[in-house]
Amino acid sequence: MKTLSASRAFRELLPVLRPEWRGMLWSYVLGTASSLALAGLTVLTAWAVGHAVVERTAPGPLWWTLVLGLVLLRVVLTWREMDVSHALAYRVLARLRMALFDAYARSVPGRRREHSGRAAAVAMEDIEKLEFFYAHTIAQLGASLTLFVASLVTASVLLPEAALVMLVGAAVVASSALYWAGAARRLGEREQRERSDLSERVVDALGALREVLAYGLVPRIVAETSDATARATTLARRRELLSHLVTAIRELIITAVIIGVIATSATAAGVLSEGGPVRLSPAELPALIALALAGIAAVVDATDTLTRLHPLVSGAERVAAGIRRPAVVSVPRAPRGLPAGPLGLRFRNVSFSYEGRQPTLTSWSTALAPGEHVGLVGPSGAGKSTVIALAARLWDPSEGTVELVTAAGEGVPVAELDDAALRGAVALVDQDAMLFHGTVRDNLLRGCGPRSDGELAALLERVEAASWISLDDELGEAGVRLSGGQRARLCLARALARRPRVLLVDEVTASLDPATERLVSDVIAEFPGTVLIASHRAETLARLERVVDVAAAPLTARDTGG
Repeated sequence: MKTLSASRAFRELLPVLRPEWRGMLWSYVLGTASSLALAGLTVLTAWAVGHAVVERTAPGPLWWTLVLGLVLLRVVLTWREMDVSHALAYRVLARLRMALFDAYARSVPGRRREHSGRAAAVAMEDIEKLEFFYAHTIAQLGASLTLFVASLVTASVLLPEAALVMLVGAAVVASSALYWAGAARRLGEREQRERSDLSERVVDALGALREVLAYGLVPRIVAETSDATARATTLARRRELLSHLVTAIRELIITAVIIGVIATSATAAGVLSEGGPVRLSPAELPALIALALAGIAAVVDATDTLTRLHPLVSGAERVAAGIRRPAVVSVPRAPRGLPAGPLGLRFRNVSFSYEGRQPTLTSWSTALAPGEHVGLVGPSGAGKSTVIALAARLWDPSEGTVELVTAAGEGVPVAELDDAALRGAVALVDQDAMLFHGTVRDNLLRGCGPRSDGELAALLERVEAASWISLDDELGEAGVRLSGGQRARLCLARALARRPRVLLVDEVTASLDPATERLVSDVIAEFPGTVLIASHRAETLARLERVVDVAAAPLTARDTGG
């Protein structure tokens, strides 16, 4: 059952890699041909040695031609196999990460209270290990099994008794691998869990670095990290020791198989029994032994690889679970285009709840006319950020509809719109909006079409950022070199660079100083389209035409003058 579940974990990812199946097959063909060429060289060499020792004859021109041909073939195949498998590895890595990223983009991890450290471990560590499995290991397993079958068939033609010894030996080797598989799998799963927990601790510590330093938590975090690393290392050491033990047992089995092949071959050649029928030339004994050794070694390689795959099973299950994540927004079967002209917003009896929590919104309704600037107020947890997220279609409501509304009052549900068109018309500036590693220009151009440097520079002037930063300045990871107010200005400029018709702003002025808040409020007030902004700051709300209390009674949201 465990073996079936392990194979199922790997099979679940194959549909994602369907475009790479041809590459996997080609890698298997090259690997198999290379292994057969090496086995052929080994057998031919043993054959030549046997004839030279027993019959005192040197190999002829045909032998030299075959050997040289196999050597050249082996060189070419090895080079080509490496080229194909490495290229395949990069494509597999990219496809698995793209599939995982697409799944996360559809499901928004934040709604499910998932830890970013564990997600990072899946995206980086697990997929990197699986990339080697799909690009290299599968082909190696297939090549080993093919080589064993070819050796077994050849041996059965030459000497059935030797083939029987090979078959029994292979069965014993495979049985030993299955016997130890359970212990190896359990150790691998425990090790992987420890490493995932370690990733969570590191991400938490780095994300709260100021608090760690302020509260003097460095020694404690270092100690916890050291303990977790020690536990993972101990499990890895135990797994390696188990692997070495299994390897030693297999070597004993190989020795027994070789002795059995030698005994049966020597008997068939009349070396151990005088006067009996001679079915094999003594000069061919080394070749048959080399053939048996190549076949049983292929089985050993395959089983050894299989026992080392157990730590990957839990990784494959996590990646598959990540890719299977249910989407929080539905994909329309026949996406509709956006209507032309100004757009407003309308919420009709919208309900929404986060997983495992009480409903945040229940039958909530309000409307924004095209070009209207409206604020959202309410206590923490009332649903202000949720309304903004629903308008941006980061999630779909559990009930009700969110619509974009034309000047004529025609509503188009955002769930029916083409996603690219929706993203082009609606821009979001979040309180925790992130800047990407790269230049200011790179960040301003994220998610929008081509823009001239003149237009981008004008946006920097508009948010009064041109005096302290230029388009070519590097921001560092997440804009680490900037203050909160500077990041807010660049995030607002990035949203405006998309030329949206609806601007959604979530608490972007919450932690800004009065001067920066006034500047951001001025820029938002000058925006010619529709604005929906969640805020509790009086300065920000005072510039708006209308304020809606999210916590007011359903269907009759209380509007107060701004």
